Parts: sequence; C-alpha cells; structure tokens
Amino acid sequence: MIRACYAMPVALVVAWTASTMIYVRVDESRHENPVTSIEDRQAPAVPAEAVAMAPWPAHHLRPPPRSESRPHNVVAPKPRPARGETIRPLRRPPTPEQVLRGAPIPPPPKSLRNASDLSCIAVAIYHEARNQEDFGQLAIASVILQRAQIPHRWGNRACDIVVPIQFSFMTSRYDYPPIDDLVSWKRAVQFAARALVEGPMPELAGADHYHTIEVSPKWAPQMELVRIIDDHIFYSDPRSSSSSS
Repeated sequence: MIRACYAMPVALVVAWTASTMIYVRVDESRHENPVTSIEDRQAPAVPAEAVAMAPWPAHHLRPPPRSESRPHNVVAPKPRPARGETIRPLRRPPTPEQVLRGAPIPPPPKSLRNASDLSCIAVAIYHEARNQEDFGQLAIASVILQRAQIPHRWGNRACDIVVPIQFSFMTSRYDYPPIDDLVSWKRAVQFAARALVEGPMPELAGADHYHTIEVSPKWAPQMELVRIIDDHIFYSDPRSSSSSS
C-alpha cells in the first residue's frame, strides 16, 4: 500500500516531464524549419551560384511578376486638341473726327489700293505741299474735295481723284514715292481730317485746279484765276459750274 502511494507521484512527475520535452522539440522545430508564406512557395528563391552558372540570361530564372488586376471598363483619355492660333482682324484706321480729337496718327500706307479718303488726301498733301504753310496744305485738300463734288467728271471719292492722270507724284495707279518724313506725314493727316470734316474752303471760291509758279500749263488760260497761295496758283474751271448745275 505504501509502495502504491509512492509510485503514483513518481508516475505523475515522469508524465509531466515527457510532455514538456515534446513541446520544446516541437517549438524548436518551428524555428529550424519556419513555415513559408504563399508568395515564397510560389516563387522559390534561386541560389546565386545557379544564376551565375546558368547558360541563359539570368532573368529567365526569376519568377514572373505578379499581374495586377485592372478594371476592364477603363477608357483611355482622349488626346487634347492642338492649340489653334487666334486670327485677329486688322485695326481700323481712325476716322477724321477721331483724328481731330487726338487719335493716334496711322502710319503711311504702302499704296493707295483700297485706301481710305483720309489716307488718299494725306498722301496728296504730303507730296504736293508738305513744305507749305497750313493754309497752303489745306488748299490742296480743298481742290480734291471740290473735284469730288462734281458728279461724273473726275470721281465721286477723294481716292478717285488722286490718280496718275490728275497728280504727277503718283508713279503708278496706286503707288508713289516712299514717305519718310513722319513729322510732315502727321501734319498732312491732320489737315486731311480737317478738310474732310469742314469741306472745301470758302476762300478758294470753288477752285478745282492748281499748279506751281514754276510751270505754265496749256489749260491755265482757260481757267479763272482765284488766288496764289505760297508757290501754288489756284484756278476755277468755268465748266465745273455748268457740270454741277
């Protein structure tokens, strides 16, 4: 009886010791052979020696990259349209009224093709009388406007008057010598604007012809002398009054 009682505790101690040893061995085996992840199982590592000794490129030994899932309904963005150029209309020349109010003077036109009456009269003043006083420059513009008031003879517009047949400074139907004196050009534009606003000068009494004092044209004796201004002589054609009536 005493031996049986003594054997029972000894058996319990032996059983507990055995279970502890089994647990320690299992736990140690986890560190010696750790459990690999799913990625490691799918892509086993290749030794460096095998990569160096392989007869084919090393990238063949590498595992294929994982494909990322992309939605099938993604639409590529449309290309941006090319940037177009904005075409701006040309700036309109100022009107005679705007010039008299101080608007910037436009540069000289390269020709009188499709030019305004302001430009045509200013070009005529510049080439015919830019060395004259103010009254003499206005007189040139007055002759042009006086001719435009006579229907069906010279033309109905100022630009119809300034043609090679009527003004000798024109080198062709629309061309003339270059304008390089911008100070004189500015004054010519101002006088042309004033003439277009005020009309022909009453002081010239309907004069529609003129010439310099250095020449004596054949038509002069048939005209009525009006007055001499600087180095220009102004005439009135008697046929002009009968044409306008």
